[in-house]
Amino acid sequence: MCKTIRFFGLFFLIIFIVQSSYLLGIDRAGNTKQSLSHDDYDSWKSIYRPAISDDGKWALYLETPQDGEAELVVINLKRRDEYRHTIGYSGEGTDAEKAARAEFNSDATKVLFLISPSQAEVKEAKKDKKKKDKDKPKKKLGIMDLSSGKVIVVDRIKSFLLPEDAPNWVAYLKEALPEAEKKEEEKEEKKAEEEEEEKEDKKKDKERKYGTSLILRSFKDGAETEFTDVLAYYFYKNEKKLFYIVSSKDKPETDGVYMVEPGQDRSVPLLTGKGIYSKFALNKDETCIAFLTDRDDQESKKPYFNLYGWKDGEAKASLWVSHTLQSNFPEGMAVSDKSDISFCEDGRVVMFGIKDIPAPKNEEDEEKAKFDLWHWNDPYPQPQQKLMADEVRDNTWESVYHLSSKSFVKLADKEIPDVQLSDNGKVAFARTIWPYAKRVAYYGSYYDVYVINPQTGKKTLVKKELYGRASLSPTGKYVYWFLKGNWFVYDIASGTTKNITESINIDFEQYDWDRPNPKGSYGLAGWTDGDAAILLNDRYDIWEISPDGSSARMITEGYGRSHDLSMRYVRLDPDEKTINPQESILLKSVDQNTMAEGFFRDRVEGHKKPVKLIMLDRAIRPFIKAKKADRFLYARSTFEEYPDLWTCDADFRKPEKITDLGRQMEPFIWGKSAMRDFLSADGKPLKGILVKPENFDQNKKYPLMVYIYETLHQGRHNYRHPSPGSSINLPYYVSNGYILWMPDIEYDTGYPGRDALKCVLPGIHMLIREGYIDPEAIGIQGHSWGGYQIAYMITQTNIFAASVAGAPVSNMTSAYGGIRWGSGMVRQFQYERTQSRLGDTLWKVPLRYIENSPVFWADKIQTPVMYMHNDEDGAVPWYQGIEFIMALRRLEKEAYMFNYNGEAHGLRKRVNQEDWTIRMAEFFDHHLKGAPIPDWMKSGIKAWEKEKNEVK
Repeated sequence: MCKTIRFFGLFFLIIFIVQSSYLLGIDRAGNTKQSLSHDDYDSWKSIYRPAISDDGKWALYLETPQDGEAELVVINLKRRDEYRHTIGYSGEGTDAEKAARAEFNSDATKVLFLISPSQAEVKEAKKDKKKKDKDKPKKKLGIMDLSSGKVIVVDRIKSFLLPEDAPNWVAYLKEALPEAEKKEEEKEEKKAEEEEEEKEDKKKDKERKYGTSLILRSFKDGAETEFTDVLAYYFYKNEKKLFYIVSSKDKPETDGVYMVEPGQDRSVPLLTGKGIYSKFALNKDETCIAFLTDRDDQESKKPYFNLYGWKDGEAKASLWVSHTLQSNFPEGMAVSDKSDISFCEDGRVVMFGIKDIPAPKNEEDEEKAKFDLWHWNDPYPQPQQKLMADEVRDNTWESVYHLSSKSFVKLADKEIPDVQLSDNGKVAFARTIWPYAKRVAYYGSYYDVYVINPQTGKKTLVKKELYGRASLSPTGKYVYWFLKGNWFVYDIASGTTKNITESINIDFEQYDWDRPNPKGSYGLAGWTDGDAAILLNDRYDIWEISPDGSSARMITEGYGRSHDLSMRYVRLDPDEKTINPQESILLKSVDQNTMAEGFFRDRVEGHKKPVKLIMLDRAIRPFIKAKKADRFLYARSTFEEYPDLWTCDADFRKPEKITDLGRQMEPFIWGKSAMRDFLSADGKPLKGILVKPENFDQNKKYPLMVYIYETLHQGRHNYRHPSPGSSINLPYYVSNGYILWMPDIEYDTGYPGRDALKCVLPGIHMLIREGYIDPEAIGIQGHSWGGYQIAYMITQTNIFAASVAGAPVSNMTSAYGGIRWGSGMVRQFQYERTQSRLGDTLWKVPLRYIENSPVFWADKIQTPVMYMHNDEDGAVPWYQGIEFIMALRRLEKEAYMFNYNGEAHGLRKRVNQEDWTIRMAEFFDHHLKGAPIPDWMKSGIKAWEKEKNEVK
């Protein structure tokens, strides 16, 4: 009997240990896993800006903690060894990973990168607030030798430039050296008349930028050549020539455009003389350059610009276009520096802008009335006009110069202000929104579409009042657009328009479009060579259709539709203009049920079905090809798999993982995601993402966290880094004992709040019925549109024990006529035709605006609500938050509104992100897990106690 007791005692002890280990999160090695904490965010590392060398033998990426020293990592893909070097502090306001610009030279013998100030340098600079920007720590240039990993560091660097197709040289521009402080007595010695003379010079200096030292460095022997007072510089792709622009404060007579052949000591001045030189352009074959300068009018207060050019082999640049040179140049106008210059591909035509010569300013200091006139028939409301003011003032009329005939043609005007030239220079294309600008605030964007003859300037109307945009085919033969479910092509030569998809019994418009404006398309893959055919996407497959609609065939042979896969063309060459129908093409595939992703190989010509290369139940992005080798770099991920980098050949044989940042997850309890199907209250089939902790126990009751926006299931395989932000951090909640649910929401017209309720509640009830959800511990969070839906739903249901909303609209009647201060646009379009989906004006359907507004039903709320609405919100005016909190306060409802001072729609300052993230967790943990109530929930934070607002 004693043996029996000991046996059962041992048995139950083992069971207890196993269960305890499971609940605590014991991994296979027997180590106890821990829950994520808010302290884990700063050190969590991400992979930024991966790249692969042209020969496919090396890869690089930036390994970046959220707050700490970031590193460049370079990996030899054959040997698997790696080199590392710091690139600076990655904390708020520094973004070292964005500034690094790491890149291989063309033969992959070097990696060049910018190094930002270190964390210590940043903190020291912040302490010395009086320090001028020019004296603060500057970026450095790192030059890594891939034969050894050794790095040469060059101080005070603005930028660097590598020739695209040649390996032997680099040019880099240095920061100016700090000026020695002037003695106070020297400043006092200035005479009064000198000060007056300098006033005018200072005005000009504000507009002028002056150059610094440019270094041209050889990788062969390390030899350096310095050029002074350089403002901008440009390399030939083959590194045979380097052009640079000089802007000198001390020697203005040396201003100009210069050329040097790397390896030669002497540079050649192409054009010099005091003035501004800007907007440099090279043609595709690098046989011509063009630039602007005001050197010819230096006596004026506001000098006009002229267009100069230089052809390979010429000794000097010559004047191409001036309002004093061309007889047909519009009177009162001149070449402008407010728009860029561009060549057509063969360099025969150059495009630039012209503008009215400004009238002299009235210098009389006369007091004038200051006001804004809000005119009922203005194309845009005043706030939007103010944001557009500089752009409109600086708007230029595109014109062209034909090099062979030396002729000038003006293409744009006030009625058609924006024009683009085809790559071959044979046709110009324009679309103008101006006749319908007022409609943007209500219905969306409408355009008149034109083609223009660059030889004569003659304009031909292609399509009037087109909803959405039209585009020009690559060789300029056709204009094409999507409208009311069909694709249309306009033949420029014949002047005829054809509906090229009307005879095809397949929908080209998005099947799940749920906004009360015209449906969008699935886009296009591109055009085949010579504009022979356009390649259009339907929901699943790709069609090859002739421009006149006479022939149409599915190049993917229906494989996508029969396998429920979307098949999309992958452009591997960023410079590609058209698709060769005879060559093999790569297709990205996404399983519409599981969100599995993969790649297929196919070709436009022929009737063979696509060949599968790989399909993974994961997300695959980004996907990068080596320029001169069939070698690929990509990342793959799921919710529970870190997006480490992988490499493979063109057929995806033997894919290999080359990074291991996923090891960061090993100490922590993580989650596992699954796609779930369910039905809305109206019987619509929907999907949602369910994430359970990896130590999930079917017999335990879990608190449920619901996160919403619109359709979310496409992100099933997205990896979420632990980080603070405006919304809940999903891994944190799963790691801390919550189950996470992200349901899709689909809408009809008129009642978006009710539609959200119909989609969110059925999914929750489905999970409750499965037995592992505590029905008394359900929380919900969402930001912006998600925040609005939460504010509405808690007026209609008590299923949530706690809710957190970010920047919610509470009153659609008062918000309807408000301004989105970020863009200056009136908010009416949003409520009528886009996200709010009410379908009509406030005056035609007033009850819809009231019924969808949470503030009118606030007395029904029984759910504790916490929300954020910041005083610089340019998307949802923060007075919407004020209306809501005042209503809830009057009704004695538990509510907390956070206004992070100076923040906009979403939090940008990390300290605020961290604060909000912690407070959300405290709020949910108290209401859903019974954690102690924090002081700020119990007593608030009075204005006179703000210094005590730290999270305890």
